[in-house]
Amino acid sequence: MLMWIHPTLQTLALLISLFVLYLGIARFRFAHLGHRGIVFQWKRHVALGTVVLTTWGLFFGIGLGMAWRAWRIIGITQWHFAVALTMLPLIAFGLASGIVMNRLKAKRRLLPLAHGAVNTLLVALALWQLCTGIIILRDMVLV
Repeated sequence: MLMWIHPTLQTLALLISLFVLYLGIARFRFAHLGHRGIVFQWKRHVALGTVVLTTWGLFFGIGLGMAWRAWRIIGITQWHFAVALTMLPLIAFGLASGIVMNRLKAKRRLLPLAHGAVNTLLVALALWQLCTGIIILRDMVLV
């Protein structure tokens, strides 16, 4: 039963991340494409984005623990593990840049673009993780 905590919460975080990305796209359209009349739900974007990035980071550790508990080795999941390791510094950047922009409000161009690009990449990597995670569940957990 414990083995299902990691995939369940990571999948929920992925679903929430799609909404956070949608909210961020509104900001991008307004700030960089000149679209008017767009309302950026700043507080919702910050709150949900923080939940997503924190969940991804914390549950990386829980995934490691579950792998160790089940197989007494980490890295056995190969690409799933390697992509998760790649995601960790990106998660840290996403959280840090979000905190800076939320606490120190100012006119910025590059930091929001970098924040959005990195977090969009994280969503894509999380989708990859979902695919590899399903394979792991199928081939290594449900056998």
